Amino acid sequence: MNGANVIVAAAARFFTPLTALFAALLLVGGAAGDGVGFVAGMAFALVLMLHALTFGAVAARAALPTPVARLMLALGMIGVCAGAGLPGFVFSAQVIEAGAFAATVAAAAMVIHVVFGRAPTLRDAE
Repeated sequence: MNGANVIVAAAARFFTPLTALFAALLLVGGAAGDGVGFVAGMAFALVLMLHALTFGAVAARAALPTPVARLMLALGMIGVCAGAGLPGFVFSAQVIEAGAFAATVAAAAMVIHVVFGRAPTLRDAE
């Protein structure tokens, strides 16, 4: 890493856990049924984007590999469908929000992988 990116990398290392904690607080503390799972997923997607922009495409793919993101997306969609299909279940709203969170994070990770894989200016130096 060259000297110009040291401050950016240090800031990313400082703000990444804070933003992830913010996303977790949104998911846990928000009222279920208000779309807080999607909003928390977008906040966590900011963590992935900051990591990808700061440390490069290889680090982004290593942080959340595509097969893991696909599994998260599938489990998130199963959670959303299961929560919506069981209206009598006491925690159905929480299951829907958790599924929306997982699906949003996984979809954002796959979009980041595609963008960094396709855009030649965003690839790591070879």
